[in-house]
Amino acid sequence: MGTTRALGALLCIGTVLVAVLHIWFGYISEPNKWAIGALSFALPITVGVLAVCVLGFWLGWIMATTREVTPPAPKAEESKSEK
Repeated sequence: MGTTRALGALLCIGTVLVAVLHIWFGYISEPNKWAIGALSFALPITVGVLAVCVLGFWLGWIMATTREVTPPAPKAEESKSEK
């Protein structure tokens, strides 16, 4: 596993963790403390945070699942014709 694949997996885990913590501490942990007008500010912020998390997860997924391409070895016939 290359470093880019490990970094992609770490990015996926990190974005899911940020999204879950944002939802937990913003809405679930103590919902009774919300004032009526606070949701008009909090919901657009949540949409923005979750959009960034989705993009980060997508980038991490691409990094984690892309196979590394090794260059092909030169053939013996090609090296003789070049001389």
